[in-house]
Amino acid sequence: MTSAPLSRERILQCALQLADRDGLDGASLRKVAGELGVHVTSLYNHVPTKEALLDGVVEELLASADLPRVEVPWDAWVRGFVAGVAQMAREHGGAFEVLLRRPVQGPRATATFEVGLEAFRRAGLDVAGSYGAVKTVALAVLGCCLEQANAASADLLQTDVRGLPTTEFPVMHEVTAVVDVVDVVAVLTDVLVAGLAARIARS
Repeated sequence: MTSAPLSRERILQCALQLADRDGLDGASLRKVAGELGVHVTSLYNHVPTKEALLDGVVEELLASADLPRVEVPWDAWVRGFVAGVAQMAREHGGAFEVLLRRPVQGPRATATFEVGLEAFRRAGLDVAGSYGAVKTVALAVLGCCLEQANAASADLLQTDVRGLPTTEFPVMHEVTAVVDVVDVVAVLTDVLVAGLAARIARS
């Protein structure tokens, strides 16, 4: 039985799986080649550099995520984008960090951002305002969900308040009882929608 022919898609899927299993540094060209049972030079026609490989992993992550890709109102885009990225962080804890290292490239990965820009333009923002809105949402949710990705990859460290005196840090000690039940992604979504609604109203 022969293995599937080498292709960019197969290479990127392998890199994504390695990153999820071993962390982003585990998705090197050499390790991907070893996993696929080929010489590393066989990859170069499809992904000539480590940067190209990581850009492809970004593309795979965004293309496979449940992100808005059809015309929706701006607030629906925000809620859908945040929810989709949060789900991606939970499912791909090891690979998620690539979104902080590499830019978005290619039509499949960029599609949801075009939808978001168009939604804010329809709402009355100019191109600069629309870009600012989409960029703010993207950066906010990436930062928020990095913690979820670290938790998913068992690499999450939390602030230890046990050594802090309760007289000086009473609320920090109260927080320990609710830290696992607060839906930070939901809070972020509501804050983003409320803030952007106010900004659109002023435009």
